[in-house]
Amino acid sequence: MLTQLTIHEHVVHHLREPMVTEKESKIKNWDLVTKWILGISILVIIFSFLSPIIFTSASTSDTFDFTETGQIGDTIGGILNPFIALAGVLLTFLAFYMQIKANQIQISQFNQGLQKEKEIRIATEKKDYHNKLSLLKADLNSIKSDIESKAENIKKYYEKEKELPFETNFLIRTPSKNYARILEIDRLSIFNGFSMFLNHREEWIKDFSRLYNILDFLPEFFADIYQKYEYHSKDLFEKKMEIRNGLVRLMDELSKIINLYLAENNRENYLTFPASKLANETIARYYEIIDESFDENQNPIKETDFIKIDEEVLKFFNQQAIELRNAGENYDRRLEPIVEFIGTLRKQSFLIKQRAHEFAGSIETQYNNLMIDGEQKSYITIIGEIHDILEIELEKITLE
Repeated sequence: MLTQLTIHEHVVHHLREPMVTEKESKIKNWDLVTKWILGISILVIIFSFLSPIIFTSASTSDTFDFTETGQIGDTIGGILNPFIALAGVLLTFLAFYMQIKANQIQISQFNQGLQKEKEIRIATEKKDYHNKLSLLKADLNSIKSDIESKAENIKKYYEKEKELPFETNFLIRTPSKNYARILEIDRLSIFNGFSMFLNHREEWIKDFSRLYNILDFLPEFFADIYQKYEYHSKDLFEKKMEIRNGLVRLMDELSKIINLYLAENNRENYLTFPASKLANETIARYYEIIDESFDENQNPIKETDFIKIDEEVLKFFNQQAIELRNAGENYDRRLEPIVEFIGTLRKQSFLIKQRAHEFAGSIETQYNNLMIDGEQKSYITIIGEIHDILEIELEKITLE
């Protein structure tokens, strides 16, 4: 596990380069060679001034007797010149040697400057990566909340769509700005942050890839759901309008049946015939259900209950018509087209219910991929895991 890192420790860990201490890198101007050369030069110069006295004084030994010399000028010049020349050579060498030492000092100072700039750059990059990962962690937390909110709305929608397929069920939508905000962060910096702080984890590259794959995918995921919802709602609305128009036409046809019996018979007994009686009762049932959708002031309070209309109006009429036909007495063949038309309306109602259930099922599958772990981890689980990893690892880091 990654322990707390200081800037210096981090540089050591990542660069794998031995640090040169200040004591080790310091180049001494007055080293042993410099001192020896300078000392010898001074001694030679001093000796050169004393040499005429030494070499022209009386000697106790004939072997070292230099009193028998030439002219004094030649004597002094001959004695001093070699020593002065030697001292000059030594001092010249010392000057070149000191220049070399000075160049080494400049090179050392330059390298130290580069090393310092490198450390500052790494420290700055580390702080920048740390800040961006912290920002990523905060945004991931917001995204988790956003996903949970969207998922709750999606679940409520598909449950209502299954339960009440003939009602207009709304899918509440929320914007997805958090995803765009994360994607605006420099992805390379996030990758470098993962590489710097999470490289001890075996699957850190996989975690990075999974995170951005999901972040790239989720906006399209929700947009696809909302787009399908729009198409589905529009399609169901059009089909429900067809049924509404069909019900209006049905009421007209039933009214025609009643009017035919009214025209064919006196006004007192025209509703006593089975066909006209059935038509009249069917119309009454229909408008009774319609009235339930309005308050006492005729303001709409709910949508028309198509399920109730199908059971108590359409199904009722066809069952009664079939019973009349099976009885064989006083059966009016003019009811046959109405029976067929009602059969068509009921098929349309069944189709609406079927499509609502199919669409709700597909939305439920997408909800499960988003929120529920199965053979593969859900999207929110993956985001939660990466958020927790960042939270744990960032707490271990110390910036100085």
